[in-house]
Amino acid sequence: MTLSARDALLSGLCGEPWPHGPLLGALSLSPALDVLDVGAGDGRLLRELKAWGHRGHLAGLDPEPGAGVLRGTADALPFPEASFDAVLFVRVLAHLPDPARALREARRVLRPSGRVVVAAHGPDHLQETWAALGRFQASGHDQATPTFDLRLPVTVTANVARALAQSYGEVAARTDHLFPVQDALHLQVWLT
Repeated sequence: MTLSARDALLSGLCGEPWPHGPLLGALSLSPALDVLDVGAGDGRLLRELKAWGHRGHLAGLDPEPGAGVLRGTADALPFPEASFDAVLFVRVLAHLPDPARALREARRVLRPSGRVVVAAHGPDHLQETWAALGRFQASGHDQATPTFDLRLPVTVTANVARALAQSYGEVAARTDHLFPVQDALHLQVWLT
């Protein structure tokens, strides 16, 4: 299962496009801003911004880009200084080989009043589901307090839990008797 298929599954659970709908709702970006999505993948966040009526310039960058996304890496953004009002790193910064360099590049392409947005799954993301599957995760983070801490309640059935486990390349133990569980999709957002 691809990341977009997993997100579609989670979107069905929470009733809105996960994680982009909750993120864009919390950010309330002006529709006139010029926005760069670093790690844009197949461009879903850019499409969601357009659907929200965004009129500013939208650009996406990814090492393996989908349609409408430029090929490139976060540590060498192919844009001149002061090109964007917002640079977004949605579930990508922790996967980069040099996050500090990527953030420096983001600040280079930002306009003086621009913002860098970093979003990542929080420690409570599907925590009850993973526990029911016998996989326990550390619940603490050493990071600064997020600007936004978004939690969407979901009910996870045994079938959905198995599909999620498979999407991460894991085989879920038969724990059907522990489901359904009340859980949460958790997204933490930092603005700099």
